[in-house]
Amino acid sequence: MDKEHRPFAAEGYWAVILGGSSGFGLATAKRLARAGMNILIGHKDKEGLVDTVIKPHFDEIRARGVKLVTHNANLFDEDERGMVFESISENAGPGKVHLFMHSIAAGACKLITEDKTPDFKAQALKGLSEALKAQGANVSAEALGKAANHAFHELRCDALYTLADSKIPYREELLSEEDLQRTVWMMGYDYMLWGRELCKEGLLSPSARLVAMTSEGNEVAWKGYAAVSAAKCALEASCRAMAVELAPYGARSYVVQAGITDTPAGNAIPNFDLMKAQARLRNPFHRLTTPEDVAEAIYSLCLPSFNWANGTVIRVDGGEAISGL
Repeated sequence: MDKEHRPFAAEGYWAVILGGSSGFGLATAKRLARAGMNILIGHKDKEGLVDTVIKPHFDEIRARGVKLVTHNANLFDEDERGMVFESISENAGPGKVHLFMHSIAAGACKLITEDKTPDFKAQALKGLSEALKAQGANVSAEALGKAANHAFHELRCDALYTLADSKIPYREELLSEEDLQRTVWMMGYDYMLWGRELCKEGLLSPSARLVAMTSEGNEVAWKGYAAVSAAKCALEASCRAMAVELAPYGARSYVVQAGITDTPAGNAIPNFDLMKAQARLRNPFHRLTTPEDVAEAIYSLCLPSFNWANGTVIRVDGGEAISGL
C-alpha cells in the first residue's frame, strides 16, 4: 500500500487505546493499523472471551504489519495502571504516542430513586383495546402488549418502541455514592490524568491527538444514566482544560460524541433496545451509528491536515442529535 493509504507507516507512531477490545476502541485500533500506526491496547475482559472472541481481532491488526501490544489489566488498580504506563514508555518511547484514546466504559447505569413514572404504555394499550372494541374487534390490552412485543423485537417494527417492553430493564439496586464516585472518576477525570502523565513523561508526539468518548446523554437525561451523564460533563470540562494547557506541547484534545451505537457498552444501558429503535427513526439516515463511523472520524482527527480544532465536542452521528422525529 502506498503512503497515501498508510500515512503513518514511516513515522513509527503509536496509538494508545484504553478500552480497545470492543466497540469504538477496537474499530479505531483496526483503522489506525490500516494506516500504518502501531497499537497498544489496555482492556479488561475474561480470559475465555479473549481467547475465543477478541484474539481474532487482535490477529487481524497484527496482519496489517504493525506492532500490537495488549494488556488485559484492571485499570482501576494502581499497580496494573503503572504496568500499562511502563509498557507505553518501553514500546512507544519518547515523542511517539500520536493518539491517546480513552474509551473505557465503567459506569453504573442505575436509577437514582424509585421510578414513579406513570404507566403510559399500559394506558395506551388499554385505550387501543377500547378503540378496537368500538370497531367490533375484541382484543385485550394484554394481547395487544404481547403483539407489540413480538412485532417490535422479532419483526423489527421500530415505530412500536413506545408500546414494547425493554429486554434491558432497570437494575433493582439504586445508584450508590460509591457508584457515583467510581463512575465520575473513571469516565470523567481518568482521561485527563492519563493525558497529563503522557505529556509529562514526553511520550506524546509533537502534534498528538487525545480523544475521549461522550454521548447524547451528556445533555439529555436518560433514566438510569445519571452517574454516566455526570461523568461525561466532567469529561468535557477536562477536555477543555487539556486543550488549553497541553497546547504549548503541541497536543490537541477532543471529545467525540457518537450517535446511538450497538456496542457491548451501549447494551448495558437500561432501555437501550428501545433507544436504538427511536434513534433509527429520528436519525436523518435512519440507521444507527457504527463503530467504524467513529473510527473513520478519529483517523481523520489524527491526520496533519486536521490540526485547528481543539477542546471541542465533535458529533459523529449523521445528524441524530439535532433531528426530531
